[in-house]
Amino acid sequence: MNLIKDVAADELGPRQKIMEAATVLFANEGLHGTSTRDIARESGLNLSLISYYFGGKEGLYKTVIQEFVQKIFLQIDSVVNDFEQQEVSEKTLRKAIVSLVNAIIDMRAANPLMAKIMTREKLSGMPFSREIHESMMISSGEKIETIILKGQRAGIVNKKVNPRFFIVCLVEGILGYFNMLDCKCSWNDGLYEMPEQRQQFIDQISMIFLEGIFK
Repeated sequence: MNLIKDVAADELGPRQKIMEAATVLFANEGLHGTSTRDIARESGLNLSLISYYFGGKEGLYKTVIQEFVQKIFLQIDSVVNDFEQQEVSEKTLRKAIVSLVNAIIDMRAANPLMAKIMTREKLSGMPFSREIHESMMISSGEKIETIILKGQRAGIVNKKVNPRFFIVCLVEGILGYFNMLDCKCSWNDGLYEMPEQRQQFIDQISMIFLEGIFK
């Protein structure tokens, strides 16, 4: 089910303002800590527009998540499509995984507020985003999985590698790294800073995850 209301081009202004205000509040206060009045005040728009565009606070919350997940889906789709247009080899598989690492880093770095929302939602058992997760995130995971499976069928990737386990460790490893940086712990000394040491981080995580899967 598509939770996003179709809107005319001239309506995108107030709709987007509401979403941006809600994203800040949902990230900092959580869904239950945010009221529709808070969102209206933050956006500078009439309270009734929240119901008009989104059907209420929960509909707005789900829409914020869905539109973010759609961006992730498009990024992953681009990486997989590029891989599928080339002959399967260690070189093309390495390129695909590194491209995936770059995409995850870019999305996380550009959307710290959404990262907070998604982390809280996952830790709560996905009470409001399960449908979105089941329909879109699983589809994205399966697309990434095809890269590993094709590598295994071609005899390039070790058949003992569990593709889904690999994907979860890769994605959550990157997201968890950013969470550690956000904590600003003293133990972070010696870790790669973002964005200054972005390439060193990419090289390191690519080496760790790629060297372990090839034959």
